[in-house]
Amino acid sequence: MSAVLALGYLSVDRIATPAGVREGVPGGAALYAALGARGMGAPASIAACVGEDYPGAWIEAMDRLGIGTTAILRRPGPTRRVRLVHAVDGGRLSGHDEAWWERTAALAPPLQPLGDAAILVAAPMPADSLAALLDHAGGRPVVADTSEAFAAREGEAILALLPRLAAFAPSREETRLLMPHLDDDEAAEALARLGPAVLQKRGAAGALAVEAGGGARHILPAPPVAKVVDPTGAGDAVVGALAARLALGEPFAKAAEAALSAGALAVSGIGPAGLGLDLTPLQERRRA
Repeated sequence: MSAVLALGYLSVDRIATPAGVREGVPGGAALYAALGARGMGAPASIAACVGEDYPGAWIEAMDRLGIGTTAILRRPGPTRRVRLVHAVDGGRLSGHDEAWWERTAALAPPLQPLGDAAILVAAPMPADSLAALLDHAGGRPVVADTSEAFAAREGEAILALLPRLAAFAPSREETRLLMPHLDDDEAAEALARLGPAVLQKRGAAGALAVEAGGGARHILPAPPVAKVVDPTGAGDAVVGALAARLALGEPFAKAAEAALSAGALAVSGIGPAGLGLDLTPLQERRRA
């Protein structure tokens, strides 16, 4: 299968679920996207910048899984820290303070070299970084995601870049920020009319896939999951898996349906454990 390069951010996460709290968990959308592509059998690699404090053992563990890490570069200062809280009702809270935004700017994903990857995954990143990536893509297809933080702050700039994407895979919540006056279905269709195929991720409700240009709609059910342990990174894994299936030459709707299985795997363990990267956290504290 053709190679997938996931560009974006790596982080050190604190994950709180109803079952307890884990500190020092490897995270970041680029990691989950690469693991999602790997789960589809695609050679996958990561391009990201990390701080001086990022554990080398985590990079070594990625290497052992076959994830390419030569484009993971160290920069001065700390790695991005992310605090995630998953509620019983499925809601999620994540804080984005000034330190988070500062490290986001300081650790912008590297754009050279892009290697021989056939398809690029733009994990959530600022609009200027996405524009620069598209400029460097050399005609290769780019599958992009966003986050609520970027959609809320840079919605117009993100929308302006959609005609240059092969596919766009936002969550339902992110489309509500980008298209606030439309319902979920209408928002997905409006995004697709700007050019890219759109996969609107809906968590436990599955997804809506809309063909490029606003073509046919496909309602995709979520794969069965025995138990949701931690939903962190599930959507990012789906995006990486989608890129892998598209690299195979599969039609968009078929690729999107297959990609949802990566999300089902992701929720089965804490952090990236469900996708095969099971590391002992730096610290662990469980609720009594």
